[in-house]
Amino acid sequence: MALYKNNYPNVYQSVFTFNYKYKKESTEKALEEEREKKQDITKALEEEREKKQDITKALEEERGKKQDIAKALEKQKIITKNTQNKLKQFEVISLSESILKKKILFNSKQISILKQQYRNHHCHLNMTKKIAKQHIVNLGKAWAANTINTVIFRHHGIVTRENYQYTAFYLNEQTIKIIRRDLIDSKKLDIYELNGSYNLNDAHNSISLGVDQKGYIHISYDHHGSKLHYRKSLKPFEISQWTDELAMTNQNEENVTYPTFISPSETSPLMLMYRSGIWKKGSTFLKYYDEALEKWFDYPKPILSGSHQQPWTSNAYWNHPVIDSYGCLHLSYCWRTDYLDDNQLINNMNINYAKSYDNGYSWLTSKNMNYKLPITQTISEVVWAIPSQSNLINQTSMAIDSLGNPHIVYYSNDKNGIPQLQHLWFNDEEWKRDFISERKEPFILSGGGTLELPISRPEILIDRDDNVYVIYRSKETDNKLILLYLNAPAYKFTEGDTIILYDEPVGQSEPIIDRDRWEKENILSLLVQYNLQPNGDMQTKEIFRDVKIVDIEFRDKGEE
Repeated sequence: MALYKNNYPNVYQSVFTFNYKYKKESTEKALEEEREKKQDITKALEEEREKKQDITKALEEERGKKQDIAKALEKQKIITKNTQNKLKQFEVISLSESILKKKILFNSKQISILKQQYRNHHCHLNMTKKIAKQHIVNLGKAWAANTINTVIFRHHGIVTRENYQYTAFYLNEQTIKIIRRDLIDSKKLDIYELNGSYNLNDAHNSISLGVDQKGYIHISYDHHGSKLHYRKSLKPFEISQWTDELAMTNQNEENVTYPTFISPSETSPLMLMYRSGIWKKGSTFLKYYDEALEKWFDYPKPILSGSHQQPWTSNAYWNHPVIDSYGCLHLSYCWRTDYLDDNQLINNMNINYAKSYDNGYSWLTSKNMNYKLPITQTISEVVWAIPSQSNLINQTSMAIDSLGNPHIVYYSNDKNGIPQLQHLWFNDEEWKRDFISERKEPFILSGGGTLELPISRPEILIDRDDNVYVIYRSKETDNKLILLYLNAPAYKFTEGDTIILYDEPVGQSEPIIDRDRWEKENILSLLVQYNLQPNGDMQTKEIFRDVKIVDIEFRDKGEE
């Protein structure tokens, strides 16, 4: 190389320069490639960092979701625990009721023997009653163009709790008047006017009251196949403040008729029975009020139903339901199907019966045979057969004697085709029936809506000696309210055992009574008003008459 450099200096210089440039360019190219690789690595690292950030963010969101799920699960656990506690309470109650029912059934023979002994030794002298004392409280004038304020199926139209008596009625088409009467100071009345828009041309749209065990007042009103209208007082025993209209459970509340509050007892809650459907295709539902939760609950199935019956549908019309002193819920009713022909005769038939020892969850016949719910016309126990088109009136009354036996009053045709009042009762062995009127003039139940009739549906009460009081209004006594007295235990009817309860005509009104006050004090409180009643709920002119509470105390006739 030295020889080459010395002999050819120019060539060497050229080669050296070329090599230098080549190496320099190669180095620069390599450096550029290295820079590009670094940039690619940096970019990849940046993308990796972004991916890690996205993953971190996703993990954070996932942790948030898990926390939300954990919170939701915790809430669900609390709800589930509360539900389980509630179910355990129901199981305990059901078990207790089941044990009680078994005890009652197990001891039925002994009870029958005791009842027979009672009948043998509890024969009263045949005596009637007379009015010992009568007190009248005038509540002022109110709507009287039909019987919307005095239809018998108001449950309750007047009710007592503690030392207060409550009633409500339509003042006019814009006002419900609610009354609280102090029974200690009978002159003291508290009044509240509930404003709204009410359909008063249909007498089905009556008002029903209930009071729970804490003293809150519950009111339901203005129904005939319509959405539930319901409110509750904001304070116990007070009528000065009310909730807005409320749903109860939002189940089967769009087609409501005949809301019936069943008063609570030591072993049963406040309940509401009502119809969902129409007169020839209906189901009877039951709800109960949990006072601890201040919430209504639905029973799992309808109690009575003719909605899905084949080949025809039907509907059950119940009489006043009653809870007896043993905690048994009694229910009596008739069934109605569609008209049989163009005459539109009302097609009610048969007196049926069911009872429940567990506040309406399960039901038995009068012979203690189990029902499968819902009770249909096919499986329902007929305790007294009444053919169709026999002028059997629906929605009358029932009471329970001291032995836990039901007594039912109603009217239907005698053998001559004349509607007569009748008393039907169970004596723990068989059902017995007596005619308790001697009417001379026939009439026919036909057509739709509320009817103008010569006799009201009858009410029934039983005193502490098991004597029966039947209350009704009759054209034959100038449309005055009448009391018929039937002595226990034979309950034999004599026409002389009647007295006039209220010596003024009441038009087409039916008896509205305070069952709770009678039960506690044996004082009869009647809500009384003179009413018209156009056939078929036809619209009529507005008229207004005084509404009164009439208190009556009785004594035996001849007793000083």
